[in-house]
Amino acid sequence: MIIDEQQQIPVPSDPWDRRVQFTTNASGQTIAYRPHQLLVKKSAIESVARAVGRSNTGNADGWWEPVFRSSIPDAERDADTLLVVHGLPNPLAIAQQLRTMGIVAGPNHVFFASALGHSAFPNPGAMPHPGAMPHPGAMPHPVGYGNGCACGCCSPSAAPIAIESCGGSSTKSQAPRYSTAVPAPYSMTEHFSTRTPLQGMQCKILVLDTGALPSIRPTVVASAALGRGVARAQALMECVTHFSPDPWDADENRLLDPFSGHGTFIAGLFGRLAPGAEVTVDRCLSSYGETDDRTIAAALERWFPEGSGIPPFDIVSMSFGGYCDENDPPIALSEAIARVQMRYREPADFKNDGAAISEPVVFVAAAGNDASCQPTWPAAFESVISVGALGPDGAAPFTNYGPWVQACAPGVDIVSTFFDLSQEKARDDNTEFEGWAQWSGTSFSTPIVAAEIAWEWMSTGKTSRVGAAASYLLERDGQYRFPYLGTVVNSA
Repeated sequence: MIIDEQQQIPVPSDPWDRRVQFTTNASGQTIAYRPHQLLVKKSAIESVARAVGRSNTGNADGWWEPVFRSSIPDAERDADTLLVVHGLPNPLAIAQQLRTMGIVAGPNHVFFASALGHSAFPNPGAMPHPGAMPHPGAMPHPVGYGNGCACGCCSPSAAPIAIESCGGSSTKSQAPRYSTAVPAPYSMTEHFSTRTPLQGMQCKILVLDTGALPSIRPTVVASAALGRGVARAQALMECVTHFSPDPWDADENRLLDPFSGHGTFIAGLFGRLAPGAEVTVDRCLSSYGETDDRTIAAALERWFPEGSGIPPFDIVSMSFGGYCDENDPPIALSEAIARVQMRYREPADFKNDGAAISEPVVFVAAAGNDASCQPTWPAAFESVISVGALGPDGAAPFTNYGPWVQACAPGVDIVSTFFDLSQEKARDDNTEFEGWAQWSGTSFSTPIVAAEIAWEWMSTGKTSRVGAAASYLLERDGQYRFPYLGTVVNSA
């Protein structure tokens, strides 16, 4: 079933150069945000107007709009309603000015998909299983690492990381023009999980990404029979019950867009590692790999409407992230996640002071690929499980790390479902994709961890909340914990 995209905030189909502004703060962080947009509560709209010399605070010309449109009919009259304000000359400066007045304000931060290339990493034959790796005992012992960054963390790799690495990446200041996914031959996909669906045990998973293409082949060619590999990929995608289409060439230049197939790839990991789960893939990221605070927050409000009784989803998977101004959490997403988790808690959850709450909805997010200990969002929220990446010999060289990272899983040369472009009139080497691809990044460690939580919950008969299954998987005694990457999650 295809998602009704008319209710969504439109996802652009062209490169994001004109939609994203970058700046570097005093710590060396690269902050990305939407030009001319500010997030603020409606009670502060007059202060915003004064800051930009605007005399009329009305909204006849639509200079602001609510972030959450679907929750309360009278939301626009509520002083606590979160707004996105348009047309501001310098939203970062205005946000800083408002913060000195005690007003919560911030730019509409941009987040990027957490996927990258594979060429610098070991031969994929060293890690054939799409979700597994050698026993964690084979990894380097955590003792003996140097303290390589100003935050007091040590590098998770054998060599210390330079202090400046904690400033965050500045490499995203130019839009990527080519996909870093590479075709994977079907022979590499023979190492499948032996798990089979558990009767009557479903876990509902929401993936906020580029969409999905369950048919694998973008253009249906009636005369062309599916090859064995393509058919196997398409079978894995049967876990996707609702989706927004994942375009391979949204800008119609006959080249594979840089992050096209990202959501399809992730959906295949859920189909393989959590059979029986029902996966919805909502297109919140462009095929160029970017999204923003307001878009993700609005999507969560749409999927978890007020008054929905029981959670419509058990797990939310988010394979994107970014740095924020002043290291403050993104305003809209902070409110959206809090709304979702508070909406389904019960009175008993608040009776024991200091007791950990096993959430009725579990959020899992990618830590990022900048080899930095600087927290990224949404992974850095305390109520979100942050995921770093492992390679065959330990920590992946690109993974972010730090005390804020709670779990780690394979993230190097992962193999999963992709488009079959063999029938497309594509330029360059795009036609070599036949239903499978190989990709690296914390983007793919994230669904592996989320799938393991789903499988653990379904395997135990869903006798408790999904958050209890997550706590058991990540916090129980005896689990191997990698330094500054959290608990190792190693799929079977």
